[in-house]
Amino acid sequence: MHIPERHPSGRHAEAVRSIARMLLAERLEELATNAQARLDRQERAYADMPVEPAVKLAGMRRTLELALTRLSGDAVPPDVARATSDVGRQRAEQGFPLPALVHSFQLDFRVLWEAFVEEGRKRGLAGDPGFLDGLLLVWEATDTNSVEVVDAYHRAERDLTSHRLQVRSRAFERLVLEGERDTAVVADASAKLGIPVDAPLVVLVAEGVPTSDRSLADCHQALRRANLPYHFGYLGDELLGVINRGRRSSGAVHDHLAPLGAWRCGTVDVDGLAGTPRGVRLARAAIRSDAVPGLRPIRRHWIGAIMSGDEELTGVMARDVLAPLMAARDHESLIETLRHYLALGSVTEVADRTYRHRNTVRNRLQAVEHATGLSLAVPADAALLAMATEWLRTTTGQGYLRQRGALD
Repeated sequence: MHIPERHPSGRHAEAVRSIARMLLAERLEELATNAQARLDRQERAYADMPVEPAVKLAGMRRTLELALTRLSGDAVPPDVARATSDVGRQRAEQGFPLPALVHSFQLDFRVLWEAFVEEGRKRGLAGDPGFLDGLLLVWEATDTNSVEVVDAYHRAERDLTSHRLQVRSRAFERLVLEGERDTAVVADASAKLGIPVDAPLVVLVAEGVPTSDRSLADCHQALRRANLPYHFGYLGDELLGVINRGRRSSGAVHDHLAPLGAWRCGTVDVDGLAGTPRGVRLARAAIRSDAVPGLRPIRRHWIGAIMSGDEELTGVMARDVLAPLMAARDHESLIETLRHYLALGSVTEVADRTYRHRNTVRNRLQAVEHATGLSLAVPADAALLAMATEWLRTTTGQGYLRQRGALD
């Protein structure tokens, strides 16, 4: 609302101050009662407030008293000066709608304006343009009240949001650390996170995602748009999360987690919040199954995840299986063909995927079998080769490949 800059003369400003003192001394209760009644009629949020009428009236009285005291030019007592900050904080704590709160201060202005005009008429000032200019002071006083109460509302809202986040974060951390052995911790986390105890979840672990990274903000936005209840929190440098997928498939949830694919991430499906600690452990294993960034559901990376559970034993096995193969001059192309075959199970499909002749694919697979002494037709041998090639995807396996490359 734009008010033109017009400055009342000293005489007219004094008239406004005189009326303000009179209203403060003689009509404050009447004005507050009138304003509250009108507000209850016009604003459903106030009519439905779950507080005693006397409490609502007291709040209205305090804000009108503050506006009139400012208009009087007298010093504002400390308890009156706190009226706007108290009301703004209380309404934020009550979850009261801000538009309704602003409406109440617009009504303050109308009630006071009418009272000043009425008293000015009694004093013969109603037709004086200078007096009307002086009434701009009424707008300034109520506008100052409105600005202060909105600021107090926003401050309280930020404090409440921060407090709720801290409470949720503590409940989630306890769930991850203690949820398997304490049902009370699970129940508390359910209440604080707004996720049912028995909800079907996707548990996420991601390495080193900065809190300010755009991909994290995009992920939050995608989950909110999809109306998927979730909570993310940090434990050290790990981003941990639980997403209540409800009746949706894991794949549908993963589509919304795609922005995090620039980081090493693991996911696991669990039934219920009590499975969160186990889900975190398994998701970490899925992360360790591959050295490159990407979103890895454990169900697609079981071999690598299982092997990550005992890295020493896995490394010894993989080196033993692969050592003769790595001695071949064309070991890179042999490993590439082997990986494709283990994934696809068909020479024809491998040939199509790699743009190689089928005979070339067969010859390379035979070279693998000859070098390692293992047969792809024997399930146990094929399992060893699958585990060994999966190990090459891990951080340790990548280091082994680089070391072999340097030796070559």
